[in-house]
Amino acid sequence: MQFPICSVCLKSNIICNACAEKLGKMDIEIDEIKIFRHLNKFFKDEKTLKNVEIKRAVGKKILMIIVRKGDISRLVGRGGRMVKKLAKELNMPVRVIEESPSLKDFVSDVFFTVPILGINVVYKPEGEVYTVRIPKSERMKLPISSDVFTSVSKSLFNVNADVVFE
Repeated sequence: MQFPICSVCLKSNIICNACAEKLGKMDIEIDEIKIFRHLNKFFKDEKTLKNVEIKRAVGKKILMIIVRKGDISRLVGRGGRMVKKLAKELNMPVRVIEESPSLKDFVSDVFFTVPILGINVVYKPEGEVYTVRIPKSERMKLPISSDVFTSVSKSLFNVNADVVFE
């Protein structure tokens, strides 16, 4: 498997300078690195996952693994075998999401359990700001927090995105 950090950083408890610099640009936090390390240990014997590239792994209630386009079927496995095994190990639901070319597709994949009222684009001198509108009643049902969503959208799409509850 391929991760945003090098194999030395995956196997040890330290992070090299090159990976630290790269992770700082991508807004990857310590919790996510711990998930990368756990995934690396868990899937180390799976030969079918050799070329799978994991972009991000986030979530508190639900673990969302964002993979390169075309890698989702390998990670899920036949009949969902790999994901079911991982969910049982972590004792939490696991959702695998393919890296999307547009932010709108990504939003619909991430907030799959929540109705989305709309996605607005505000054009400012600093750049575009995306606002995802969600009903207030659905606030507790979000699979990931709005801060994590903002961080992931910034690192994957290089845009500012906020979640607003109406």
